[in-house]
Amino acid sequence: MPIWVQEEVGMKSREPIIVTGASTGIGRAITEMLAEDGHLVYATARKKADLEQLAEIQRVDPIKLDVTNPAEVSRAAAIVMKRGKGLYGLVNNAGIGMSWPLPELDVEDLEHILGVNLYGVHRMTQAMLPFLLKSRGRIVNIGSISGLSCGTLLGPYCISKHALGVYTEVLAKFLKTYKMGVSIIDVGAPFRSEVVKTEAEWVRRRASKHAPIFMEKEISELLMSLDKEIESAKREPTPEVVLHAVADALFYKHPRLRYCPCITKDYLRWTLKGPITRAVQANLSSGKPAITRDEMHALMDRIWDKEGGKPKRGWYGQG
Repeated sequence: MPIWVQEEVGMKSREPIIVTGASTGIGRAITEMLAEDGHLVYATARKKADLEQLAEIQRVDPIKLDVTNPAEVSRAAAIVMKRGKGLYGLVNNAGIGMSWPLPELDVEDLEHILGVNLYGVHRMTQAMLPFLLKSRGRIVNIGSISGLSCGTLLGPYCISKHALGVYTEVLAKFLKTYKMGVSIIDVGAPFRSEVVKTEAEWVRRRASKHAPIFMEKEISELLMSLDKEIESAKREPTPEVVLHAVADALFYKHPRLRYCPCITKDYLRWTLKGPITRAVQANLSSGKPAITRDEMHALMDRIWDKEGGKPKRGWYGQG
């Protein structure tokens, strides 16, 4: 048994788990981890070739699914029902990236990224909730540090992940009453995957069809950076640290609402700068601090003690 799954919820955790966007990258790694640990995994993907590869993994039952397609989501729920084995976990991993200057972005493109990264999560959650309520299972959403801070060219992606973070928090409050755990994994650094390559292809297609309105310089710089980003992605580490967080959120008795597996302090520092800045701005928005610096520090201390005082273990695998 992998070291990160040593304290399970019980036999219920042996019920199946569905993972969306399981064809490559983090989704594929999560699928392999769970299958290796003995779980039946309903692994979803859109392409026939990816489904065939997933079918070669022992204890993996591939399902064709596009999270933006209501009919396919309903079909996936029907398959889970037909299998008759219940469902313990839903890992909403399917997502897309999108780099483009926000003022130049068409509404349809913004709707598309929200359709996958937010509405797709909601669609899957609603479809699988009857099974998860019965098992008192877990929902794990794969977010990003971009949902805590925000970049410039990554603006559309940041918007979708900010929305996913709030969605997860609200959902967790509702489902706590039903003894269900809901978590978000704010992935804190680039990991080896096909996401960068796929995003680069989207950027090039869009650039070939849409002339800049007034941000020609920014778009030109974005296009010139793509090859470097693709090569860099090939050298990124594999996502073991993310797997530890996902396993903790799925199986530990006291899962956290938010996990932020980061490789370096620099990534985490950049992440925390966003919410801390917003808190300070809100406090100073009237020109005079609503609460003093010492009161803000005291508030931080109370939150720190509350969150740090929860029952916990080393979810990075330290036991």
